[in-house]
Amino acid sequence: MVVTKTDGSQLDIRGLKGKTVLILFQTDCDHCQREAAAIQENISAFKDYSIYFITTTSPQEIETFASEYGLAGHPNVHLCQTTSKNILDNFGPIDAPSLYIFSADQKLVKAFNGETKIDAILRHL
Repeated sequence: MVVTKTDGSQLDIRGLKGKTVLILFQTDCDHCQREAAAIQENISAFKDYSIYFITTTSPQEIETFASEYGLAGHPNVHLCQTTSKNILDNFGPIDAPSLYIFSADQKLVKAFNGETKIDAILRHL
């Protein structure tokens, strides 16, 4: 799945290396907003992970979301845009937010579909 980062560069998610968290979200989703706020409040727990927030909304909405929820400026947090078709083709119909934790060798550790309490997420890092 190819995504476009807010700087305009493209990235193939399947080629990522190291511990990774993928978060598929929508900027106007209350559940996504609460989960983003909880992640930001616990950002130090994610220090060994590259976190990719992926959405179908516009780059402007993505940047506003990143700013409002304190995600901008963290070197391990990346905000990306993709298409609904890409998400459906790669993940199927999923709830927002959906969060996927991958080990350093890119094996799926845990998938969460729908809003998840931060304690449950942290247990799998």
